[in-house]
Amino acid sequence: MFSDRIYLAFTWRQSQTQLNIRNFHRKDPNILNTRVAHFNGGKDNLYRYEFPVMQWSIAMLQHVFGEDIRVTRISIFIIGLLTLTAFALLLLLVFKDPVIAALGVWGLSFSPVFFYYTVNPLPDNLALCAGFWYLYFAIKNYKKEKTVYHLAAAFFLALATMSKLPYIVLGAVSFVFFLQKWKDLKFRINLTLVLNAALYILLLFPAFFWYRWVMPGWEGNGILHGIFDENNSLSNVIRILKYHAKVMFPRLLLNPISLIFILCGLIVFLKRRDFLKKESLAIFAALLMVILYFMLEINMIDIHHDYYMMPFLPFLYLFIIYGANWAWSMNSNMKVLSIVIFLIMPFQCWNQIYNYWTPEISGANVDLFKYQKELKNAIPPNERCIVLNDISYFVFMYKLDKEGYVFKEDYLPVEWVDDMVQNHGVKYMYSDSRKVDESPEMQLRIDTVLMQKGSI
Repeated sequence: MFSDRIYLAFTWRQSQTQLNIRNFHRKDPNILNTRVAHFNGGKDNLYRYEFPVMQWSIAMLQHVFGEDIRVTRISIFIIGLLTLTAFALLLLLVFKDPVIAALGVWGLSFSPVFFYYTVNPLPDNLALCAGFWYLYFAIKNYKKEKTVYHLAAAFFLALATMSKLPYIVLGAVSFVFFLQKWKDLKFRINLTLVLNAALYILLLFPAFFWYRWVMPGWEGNGILHGIFDENNSLSNVIRILKYHAKVMFPRLLLNPISLIFILCGLIVFLKRRDFLKKESLAIFAALLMVILYFMLEINMIDIHHDYYMMPFLPFLYLFIIYGANWAWSMNSNMKVLSIVIFLIMPFQCWNQIYNYWTPEISGANVDLFKYQKELKNAIPPNERCIVLNDISYFVFMYKLDKEGYVFKEDYLPVEWVDDMVQNHGVKYMYSDSRKVDESPEMQLRIDTVLMQKGSI
């Protein structure tokens, strides 16, 4: 159903994240220096995007517990548990019913996207976690405003934004809150209001300066242009929207059976006119901002990047639980039906993603996984090498535990090889491209074939 490139998108982002962790642990603990394994396009391997607070923290844990992928996976799983904790507290705050909160935690746990990434290294995990905690404290301010709640909300919004820039759109909840408070004051200046609002601005300053510093280095990255990219088209946008309507929302972000609660929740929400509540208006403002983010970056999100859609999860599952809460309050038959629906969710989740951890669905060369140990040990550990083909630039180097120069699409001019050999000390090449390594010009430059495993 999906192309290899779809699966490779999330495989390479995980490899990139783990390479960040590896380099913080082994080479450079400076949190400002996010590094990967390739040196393409420059003299160093610095690769700065989101502020790497999660990657750096896990690397520091590895100084204590040792360099092991299990340290990463356990850390990510704990982040997932903290996300569920924040969601449970938010549901208790809104619905005041521990059973409904438990159902909400169960439902979110078996969102296929959430379930899959909660043991896999992505900075989006921390951003989502911080986003949920932000929403909890932001809504808590609606119940009873306190400076400490503003401070907590501002901290978690800043952490979410630092971890992944798009999560700043969640801040619309607080923005609407302050507008409503200002309106209640008949648009007069109030010192407490100003000071509380200043907390958000102050704590968001580090994120502002980080992205102001690193974004000029994103030149050539389509995310800067989004939907306005000159290569984009209306037909492309329609293609992406169709995929999201048929697959992304009903099957990856949600379970198909949970759409029952979405429909019920929408009907009841409109009938009760709950959309007129102040906190509902704030949540809808944030949801509109998430939709705007999606539309602006739709061609970059495409059908490959399901983790880019995680900012939708708080709103989707709030609505599911809104519908479930209505059903639960009806009668015993509806309670039984609700339990059956929630019990089906894990099976639908597993059916969607059970093979996502297999090499065959990674989108990368399966031989890379099958012969990883032999390929890794084929050359000395600190030797830089040439690698092709790897469209991701990350997966090959991560699995081989090597550094060097990465190429793709059967393209590697021999002049580039000469330069890397003469000026960068490269002595070895890994290749799954017979078009390149069997070409007459390249054969003149190959001294010995040390190993062949499968196609590599």
